[in-house]
Amino acid sequence: MDSSSVLIFSGGSACNNLVHTFQTLTPNVCYVLGVSDNGGSTSELLRVLGGPSIGDLRSRLTRLIGIDGQGGAERAAIKDLLSYRLPAVGHEHAIKDEWAEIVEGRHRLWYTIPEEKKETIRGFLVLFDYEILKRAHKKFNFRNGSIGNFFLTGARVFFGSLEAAIFLFAAITGIAEPTTVVPVINTNHTATIAALLDDGQTLVGQCEISHPSTSNSGRRVVVNPIDAFSHIPSPTSLKFTVENENSNLIFSKTCDSKLASRIHRLFYINKHGQEIFPYPNPKVPTQLATKRTLVYSIGSLYTSILPCLILRSIGDAIASSSSLRHKILILNGTNDRETDGYTALDFVNAVTDGLNASRFIDARRSFYNTINEAINGQGTSGDGTSGDGTSGDGTRLPRSATLISRSPSSVSLSLTGYPMFPPHLFVPNPASTYITHLVYLDNSGVDVDVEAVSRLGIECVQCEGGRDDEGGAIYVESRLVRVLEEIMAK
Repeated sequence: MDSSSVLIFSGGSACNNLVHTFQTLTPNVCYVLGVSDNGGSTSELLRVLGGPSIGDLRSRLTRLIGIDGQGGAERAAIKDLLSYRLPAVGHEHAIKDEWAEIVEGRHRLWYTIPEEKKETIRGFLVLFDYEILKRAHKKFNFRNGSIGNFFLTGARVFFGSLEAAIFLFAAITGIAEPTTVVPVINTNHTATIAALLDDGQTLVGQCEISHPSTSNSGRRVVVNPIDAFSHIPSPTSLKFTVENENSNLIFSKTCDSKLASRIHRLFYINKHGQEIFPYPNPKVPTQLATKRTLVYSIGSLYTSILPCLILRSIGDAIASSSSLRHKILILNGTNDRETDGYTALDFVNAVTDGLNASRFIDARRSFYNTINEAINGQGTSGDGTSGDGTSGDGTRLPRSATLISRSPSSVSLSLTGYPMFPPHLFVPNPASTYITHLVYLDNSGVDVDVEAVSRLGIECVQCEGGRDDEGGAIYVESRLVRVLEEIMAK
């Protein structure tokens, strides 16, 4: 085991500023990122092609290109290409013309990229363009489009695998192990998060929670009744509806509007709005079982960090890991829309509640599995029991369990017949199970009650902070490296 190995739960933008810090500590870093972002260039990909969000993954991958200073002009050119965005403003035809220059290999960004790598990258951009042309009726908007997002999408579609696309990106750009970038859910489908507020409202999607578009603020979407249930509106119906507009394409990550009330909990939903409980990428629990240090990075608490923590098995993996020696929460320098008025204790409680929610899902699943196993036991009578109210293995069935199938190979419970999960079967872990250290800035805009946090069994470590151009508190690389090195040396 590498004593300096680190796993980092993070989002995209905020943690990108700390990537060099983490790589200075050790090259053995696993970055785990969510796949539920639905804003910017990613939102248009989701609307037209579906699939998981890849914007934060691409952002982290491009930030890692050339981090070790090797590769020179070639890596710099590839990084420029895959970091490039098409114009956000201007005429639609001019933007499409520039995209045509890129996909055809005529754009200035290709000039210093070696031919073999140029044609490899361009091949997946051509495939992406083909997929867009097949869906011409959806009128893909190239405005503000990320070339790196287009490349990753083309590779994912070609391989049928998000992780294969990430591997290709890393191989072409020279991002070498042990540094890895891992999607928290390995899927080809769209992952959507929702937030239940204390006042009972539910916000759907990362943009709605974190940075809602001002373009549709307070606007009603009026749909012609004739087209209400049509998946493909006719050209003549477009004047009656704005449902094809993508209000998440252009947005500001600095949102002044506040939530109506605090976020009560975060969860995943399917396309029908029903709560679901996804499994994490198997690599994540495996990495948690081998890494020495865990870091909850700065970033949006509810839309970047929590989507990684509430998945099945994540809570148990962190709580039961025999390798993790340090579990460090790096506190944000300022609050945002999601955490308006939060203190450090609120951040600690949110992380703890999210990981305990993960364990609660696992406990409920284990409970219902036990019931199914009891019913499906061997030596049962015709109604699935041994005739004395027990299953074949002697386990007494809950009185509320209702059999709906008498077939020996297919005995199950009515959905309404499942008993309520007994509360005493689940005991939440304390905060110190998941967090050993809280790192915070001496000029933090988030209130830190050191005594209250310390009472939870968490060591508070102060870091000398700096200021950004707008006066906000930020971490300075050299100072944060020193603090983290001192923690990890213990």
